[in-house]
Amino acid sequence: MWHYPWMFWLVPLLFFFATRRRRWSRWAPPDRDVRLEMGKRLEDQASFVDALESRVAQLEERLDFTERLLAGRSAPPGTA
Repeated sequence: MWHYPWMFWLVPLLFFFATRRRRWSRWAPPDRDVRLEMGKRLEDQASFVDALESRVAQLEERLDFTERLLAGRSAPPGTA
């Protein structure tokens, strides 16, 4: 009869340790293949961001040029 109380605590302890291991495996360092893939994805994203930045710079130049053209047209003749 005195064997039953430890069996009551055995199930929660097993559940606790099983979930604890799963939690640690989530934060485990990734494998080498995964790290290489992540590095490649980061490089791809960095090159994509660089391309977007250059496009934005070109658009800014075009906008400035257009603003100067429009400002020149609206000015009275002889002042520009």
